[in-house]
Amino acid sequence: MSEGEGTTFMQWRERAQSEVRDDRPKMRAVMITAAVVVVIGVVVGALFLLLS
Repeated sequence: MSEGEGTTFMQWRERAQSEVRDDRPKMRAVMITAAVVVVIGVVVGALFLLLS
């Protein structure tokens, strides 16, 4: 990865974070909720496989 690509990625990440903070504060809650649902699904699936 060249230095220019790294800078571009850092700028993109910073812009994405600022957009989530400023424009769509609910997006963070949605992403956290989605992550929790995925984790619960994995745990339930693992328990189901272990018990079957």
